[in-house]
Amino acid sequence: MPPEQCPECGRFLKRALVDGLADAPAPCPKCGVELTAAMFGAAAVAAPALAVDPLVPGVAAETPVPDPLPLPLASSVRPPDLEPDEVRGGPDPLEGWDAGVPTGSAAIVDQRPFPIDAAVVAGAALLGAALGATLGRRPVRDATLAAFGGAVGAGLVRRIWQLP
Repeated sequence: MPPEQCPECGRFLKRALVDGLADAPAPCPKCGVELTAAMFGAAAVAAPALAVDPLVPGVAAETPVPDPLPLPLASSVRPPDLEPDEVRGGPDPLEGWDAGVPTGSAAIVDQRPFPIDAAVVAGAALLGAALGATLGRRPVRDATLAAFGGAVGAGLVRRIWQLP
């Protein structure tokens, strides 16, 4: 169940504040509007649950049942509201962490010592040759054709990935 909100400013309110409205009205922490239990309906003015008498079905006993797991009041701590002008214009905590790093397509460059395209094409050719030799009817011819097909396919895929 989502927390209650102030009807005036929309601030989320702590459960303890809304539960305390049954005793006395309280101001909203953000806008100061006086909040009453009637503004929140049954959530703030809920009657305590009564125990069911096991001897007489359907009849409630006079003793109230305590909550099974009462939540501590400090379990939901909300940070204070900050005005937008207070948080804008401050120093950028990430400023300069990526200085000198290329961006966009300049970051994708094949350079020594490890040419990725050549390694992908050679690996695809070797894999194609192995598959052609083991699965083909004519091992030499099928290995050659499969190696050629793997190299061409890998080369096309690598170029397609790097298109602008």
